[in-house]
Amino acid sequence: MASRDDASTSQNEEPPVQNERRPIRTRTESTRLTGYESIPTSFLFDWYNGSFYQIPFNSALNRRCAPSSFRPLSLKCLCAKMNNGDVKMTKTETILHDLYEKQRQTPYYDNLCRPVSDLVPFIASGIRGVTTNPAIFEKAISSSNAYNQQLRDLVDAGKDIESAYWELVVKDIHDTCKLLEPIYIESEGVDGYVSVAVSPKIANDTKGTIEAAKWLHKTVACPNVYIKIPAIDESIPSIKEVISLGISVNVTLIFSLPRYEEVINAYLDGLEASSMNDLSKVSSAAAFYISRVDVAIDKKLEQISTAEALDLTGKAAVAQAVLAYQLYQKMFSGPRWELLEKRGAKKQRLMWASTNVKNPSYPDTFYVNSLIGPDTISTIPPDPALKAFMDHGILSRTIDANVSEAESIYNAIERLGIDWSRVGSQLENEVLDSFKRSFENVIECLGKKARM
Repeated sequence: MASRDDASTSQNEEPPVQNERRPIRTRTESTRLTGYESIPTSFLFDWYNGSFYQIPFNSALNRRCAPSSFRPLSLKCLCAKMNNGDVKMTKTETILHDLYEKQRQTPYYDNLCRPVSDLVPFIASGIRGVTTNPAIFEKAISSSNAYNQQLRDLVDAGKDIESAYWELVVKDIHDTCKLLEPIYIESEGVDGYVSVAVSPKIANDTKGTIEAAKWLHKTVACPNVYIKIPAIDESIPSIKEVISLGISVNVTLIFSLPRYEEVINAYLDGLEASSMNDLSKVSSAAAFYISRVDVAIDKKLEQISTAEALDLTGKAAVAQAVLAYQLYQKMFSGPRWELLEKRGAKKQRLMWASTNVKNPSYPDTFYVNSLIGPDTISTIPPDPALKAFMDHGILSRTIDANVSEAESIYNAIERLGIDWSRVGSQLENEVLDSFKRSFENVIECLGKKARM
């Protein structure tokens, strides 16, 4: 556990900064986007009204897209294909840059669809990675015609529908990895990752999960791909094996502290079992889910309905996450970790997932604001969490600002008879089942499209 001095130090940093619709500043950096759609030399993105503004310059693209004065641009126009080579992007200074530079927390975008060049303005605004899941691909594929031509080509070539699905997914993940490759290189393999999940159908198959992870890693063929493996009983051995092979893993569906400790040990076991002398190319994140924990525990607290129980509503998820960060600090220190660190090992960073509030009575930036701390990742869905945080998020180190309060909340909930591990297992099953339904739905959707 971190000392109280650690917590007090965090409180002595500069005071919280309210993001009060500050003027947009720009900075120009050279980024190589070889072979992918890119953007004009200069642009501004106004997060407050959702518009892009081009700074006029003398080019055919500018004459086609904008008059001599500033005007909003569509993404398609903004992301028009340009010649390969070094492209100068004017990056908008936002609260996301401050989150990373001042608080050392990495913001990831929790969404993906075609064209992946739609991500360019988000990257310019401070996003440093992307996460996906079966539900995201279900929405992307079922609501868009952008996948139809590739699907037709695959079916015409004799691919079955499920194989075609994976071809579609792999292309999106590969293209997004290339888009984020400059961040991966600049950060020396710390950031710039894109996550893709193994099929939820095989989550309970230890060997099947290992083989699927190996296939995805080989097929995407990018060093900055995270293979997502669920943190369930059958997959814990898969995590160890895949890590030992040098494959980077995003361990997902973590809902409890006991499960999180198992995940850390699986990562450490995998590193120790690896035959590689240099472990620096292996990376991992542990995705701890937030909002769903409050939904489940609030329901139980409301059923208990005492004054003490009702006073604890809306506090469970953040309290548990604060304690998870304490566990992270404890496990990634000491003799065992120091031996791995000498071989170049990276810490398995905590990744906050499911940060959209599900209870409308809670502030829309509640989870993002409450879990800011160094060496963590915050995955932020586009709406409403990202939009809200960009507009009125508060920058302050909160993750260890009051550890003793988090311990009191966690213990109080336990004393009321609520079993944290049981709640975690329930949520694992619920979310895994929802991902299985999403997978089945998208396969059915692709089957219908293929017959059209």
